[in-house]
Amino acid sequence: MDNKDKKVILGMRIMQKRKHMGMTQSQLAEAVDLSDHQISNIENGKSYPRMSSFIKICEEFDMNSDYFIAGIIKKDIQENIIDMIASCTIEEQKTIWKLLDAYIHRKDDTRI
Repeated sequence: MDNKDKKVILGMRIMQKRKHMGMTQSQLAEAVDLSDHQISNIENGKSYPRMSSFIKICEEFDMNSDYFIAGIIKKDIQENIIDMIASCTIEEQKTIWKLLDAYIHRKDDTRI
């Protein structure tokens, strides 16, 4: 994975958490002393936040940096799955539900 991919993934995780918290980019920018443009660039994978800004983002979301960097929140995989699904839109959650249902019932005809 190259540096650009890492920026995109980090930015995506920050954006998902921000949306899950019901915050706008402007609200996050104000909370962590950055400009709207800087938050947009971070979320779009165009730039990394400075370490001091990254720490403020983690504090604002009350999250350990592990999730944003490595995608790991908790040791319990079920809690990770729940958190990931909760960060999706309702339409995305419906799609995930359909995929899970199809996978779980792939060998029978008892689909919901």
